[in-house]
Amino acid sequence: MAEFDNIYAESNPFVRAHFDCPQCGGKLWEYAIQGQMVCEDCRNPFPSEDIFDEQAKR
Repeated sequence: MAEFDNIYAESNPFVRAHFDCPQCGGKLWEYAIQGQMVCEDCRNPFPSEDIFDEQAKR
């Protein structure tokens, strides 16, 4: 069996986004694999696309 390095095995899948939560104003963390963001304060999930679209309108 071939061996390979899995770069995802040791890295954190969450990346802190530079967006504010539309409900409480907390900072959002993006879980890129699932295409969603989660607020660090209220823990509500939001589709990343919705957050990007909202920011583009500003």
